[in-house]
Amino acid sequence: MRRFALLVPFFLMAACSSPSLTSETLSEAEIAAIQSRVSDAYPELSSEKQQAVTELVVRALDNMVFVEGGSFMMGEFGVPCEPGSDDVCMSDFDKSNDHAHKVVLDDYSLSAYETTIADFDLFRELHGKAPYAADLRAREDRQELFEPEKPAWTKDWEEARDYCVWVGALAERKVDLPTEAQWEFAARDRGKDVLYPTDNGRVEVGENYPPDSEDDSTQVIGQYPPSPMGLYDLNFNASEWVSDWYGEDYYENSPESNPVGPTRGDSKVMRGGGSFNSPEANTTLHRESRSQDSDIYYEFIGFRCGVR
Repeated sequence: MRRFALLVPFFLMAACSSPSLTSETLSEAEIAAIQSRVSDAYPELSSEKQQAVTELVVRALDNMVFVEGGSFMMGEFGVPCEPGSDDVCMSDFDKSNDHAHKVVLDDYSLSAYETTIADFDLFRELHGKAPYAADLRAREDRQELFEPEKPAWTKDWEEARDYCVWVGALAERKVDLPTEAQWEFAARDRGKDVLYPTDNGRVEVGENYPPDSEDDSTQVIGQYPPSPMGLYDLNFNASEWVSDWYGEDYYENSPESNPVGPTRGDSKVMRGGGSFNSPEANTTLHRESRSQDSDIYYEFIGFRCGVR
């Protein structure tokens, strides 16, 4: 079940009263500081809207899962060619993840959940942007696509990263998209040879993966069991942007310590695989690239933030 910052009615001793937030991870002083930064950043907003922004930031921090750093062999680790076989085969046809290489990561945190439509819509509203896919949103027969707790739609990497950095500025934390190495390390339960980032390392349709009848759309986040680290929806719903530029041969040239990807490129890396793929394709090793030239918001491309 998704964790929310609990809103508790609370009246201050001052003449004006306002609701107060509680948090699983933040002190009252830290919450008050976030409220103050929101007020300073958006003085023209109503108190209700400022409260909504504060709730978003507090919730984003409460949803962060701490990941203790360590070392692992990033990339293809091979799987049995047949059940019970000692022969090892590659997990997929992608050559860009074939070169296993040692990576050492510092501690970081990663959101338990993909960013939602509701939270991304609020961010875009505050930055003067109209709702995306307005034509579809206006159709009664497409309302299920825009349920507030489904993964946010994106068109490019830049806006996804802008959202994370915006949360970080209001929180005074180093919030950003995770690096590709951070995403894989967490998905593989701190670098173990785990092929599927589910609760048990297997895909069990209807148990830890949506039934076939639901594969044509994203699902409300957090509906299926999380990975052992407490991360939800890593192998379905939306493919997720990470911070790295894509390089087909980067794994062969990656530095060992805290790699961040090539210094430049034509496309960005996505990890996780969306629900448009077959369940077996969405492994912990699966990686894709996507150009930054798209003008279309796409249902199956989302993101989750992290704290570095």
